[in-house]
Amino acid sequence: QQGPSMRRKDRQIESVDAVREVIGRCQVLHLAMVDGDHPYVLPLSYGYLEPDMLYLHSASEGRKLDILRAAPQVCFAISTDHELIRGERPCGWGFRYRSVIGEGTVSFVTDDAEKRMGLDAIMRQHGGEGGDYGDASLAATIVLRVDITSLSGKHAGYQSE
Repeated sequence: QQGPSMRRKDRQIESVDAVREVIGRCQVLHLAMVDGDHPYVLPLSYGYLEPDMLYLHSASEGRKLDILRAAPQVCFAISTDHELIRGERPCGWGFRYRSVIGEGTVSFVTDDAEKRMGLDAIMRQHGGEGGDYGDASLAATIVLRVDITSLSGKHAGYQSE
């Protein structure tokens, strides 16, 4: 599931396990959607289930859901290990990071068992355990699944991975 070709091959995270490790330890992704002829991006909490699924949750209405119903193809970006490197001159400054970019297709989860699994994945992503969501809460919560179709990882300032 490697993503599109990367210009800076020296910065590519080549190990699929290292890419998945970045996804597994972050807590926020930026989800890019296409609203007609306009881009729309949101930072969202998520839950990751290896090897190729992300879960998101949402209130039952809003622009994001309207867009995803019409255009379920998405792109997402996740990054971590940020560190500014100061230089003596402006051109000497840099930034250390690890990042992942992926693409996928969003589905609206309707099965209660999968909804619970997705919500548990989100809770675990943030250090929780998951648990009992209650029928009313479950019914009022929209759970989205992103089936990942491509992934690529990039780093700067770290050893090759």
